[in-house]
Amino acid sequence: MIHKLNLELSTEHPAYLWAKKQSDSVNALGHIGTHIDCYTLSPSEANYELEAVLLNCFNDMPKISDIDKINIRGKALILYTDVLNKHGYGTEEYGKANTFLSEPVLDYILSLEPKFILIDSCGIGNHGDEHIKFDKKCEKKHCFVIENIFMNQTIAKSITNIKIKIETNNSSTGKACQVYAVTK
Repeated sequence: MIHKLNLELSTEHPAYLWAKKQSDSVNALGHIGTHIDCYTLSPSEANYELEAVLLNCFNDMPKISDIDKINIRGKALILYTDVLNKHGYGTEEYGKANTFLSEPVLDYILSLEPKFILIDSCGIGNHGDEHIKFDKKCEKKHCFVIENIFMNQTIAKSITNIKIKIETNNSSTGKACQVYAVTK
């Protein structure tokens, strides 16, 4: 089965309304909903289908020991926090949830060479400078972070692959993505 994981926001959603009011609304619109940040480098293709490896991050973000024996080379690593499912996109609780990796853990993940890191929250680095720094660090390793995917227990239990379609022609540093889970 195939399950849609990307969010589609209405033109009435508070995040959409906020983005439209920004002086650089094109760039702001690229950074809402399900998207990939591309500050220095973009993926080489617009479409991917990759094996998925899911980590349950309900209680805490992973430590090196949690990923030490996992093969993620060339795969899509999904960090499943349940934050989006639990709080809803753009809510105060969603924005305040601590779903951020430590830098040593990110470095270790990148040493294992995943192609993508997907997360059901607002990113893998804390808001602001760290967020951008972590995305750029991933890009240097040709790994890209997709934020704000929708995941639930049913999909998580049976996911095998991820299909990704990226709007590569978008000039924004945030590029909208369509993301689908393939389940058994």
